[in-house]
Amino acid sequence: MILVYIFILMFLCFYVSIIEEYLPKQYFRYFVWGVILLMFIISGTRPGSYVSDYAVYEKTFYTYDAIQNQVAVEPTFLWACELFYKMGGTIRWVIWLYAFISIPLKIYSLSKMVTPEIFLLAIPIYLGNFFQLHDCEQMRVAAALSLCMYCYLLKLENKKWLIIPFWLIAISFHHTAAAIIVPLLITPNKPMGMKWRIGLVVLIMVGIAFWALKVNPITTIPIPYFEAKMALYELAISNGEHPDILVIHPIVLLRLITFGYTLYFYDTIYERLKCFNLVLVFEAIGLFCWFGLSVTSVFAVRMSELFEITEIIMFASVIYTVKPVWLGKLYPCLYALYLFIYGCRVNQFGFL
Repeated sequence: MILVYIFILMFLCFYVSIIEEYLPKQYFRYFVWGVILLMFIISGTRPGSYVSDYAVYEKTFYTYDAIQNQVAVEPTFLWACELFYKMGGTIRWVIWLYAFISIPLKIYSLSKMVTPEIFLLAIPIYLGNFFQLHDCEQMRVAAALSLCMYCYLLKLENKKWLIIPFWLIAISFHHTAAAIIVPLLITPNKPMGMKWRIGLVVLIMVGIAFWALKVNPITTIPIPYFEAKMALYELAISNGEHPDILVIHPIVLLRLITFGYTLYFYDTIYERLKCFNLVLVFEAIGLFCWFGLSVTSVFAVRMSELFEITEIIMFASVIYTVKPVWLGKLYPCLYALYLFIYGCRVNQFGFL
């Protein structure tokens, strides 16, 4: 039933996107909070059988003070487990807490970053993929990404002094959030010149070259943390726990095509969407990670999904380049439906 509820919410967003221009502006605010509430309820009430890592989460809840958990699991998750365990709660309490942290902040940040029409098209894309993957599955990643999204908003609002504190909090929810800080800080708030645009294309091409040559750039980083992680992942791969990813996939091809298309219409889109620099930079890094880290499948999946969450805006931004408007809205709607149907047919890690 959870997929039925997600589909209904997607359809509701599609419908409101059609009539959005006729709605009073204050109704949009009510709709945003309504979406937050419904997503929060779906995430918090999802059955344990829907979550592949539910048994692992539950085991961690009851063994939060075990040495292996203290080393491998992010501190915020252990603190939540300890707090609710001592209160006589269950892992379900932690799930509700993470949904409360993740969903409102993420959706609020998105609504402030984009125009109403983009929001109404971006949410179905999020529901078709990332909501199921993160908010209904990988709740630690979901919480970290919500804080990352808020950092993106702070960047747009030129509140740079707040970015570092929220970034550090994001890392405490999931370590992969550490990777966003450099591209976030160096991405310009002003229109990107041709050198920037060419550089993004080259970055993706380098990732493709790494994939074609079977080069693993992670092994060249002389940092003990990465070396330890690589050793663990290589052991898991040898045990068959992380199969190779299907690098060339229709969804990946659509991402590449849409990236190229929106980059071509950069000036038109940026005029209406000031967050578009971040969207393109993070999508390019996500595509680089998908191809360039594909030798180690789990790295490719984790890192690409960290950056490619901005694709929900990228696909929706196509509406600014197509007339009539309804035709422009058709593409992100169809993409969202394709993601949803594909997710119904396979699991959330359907690329694997």
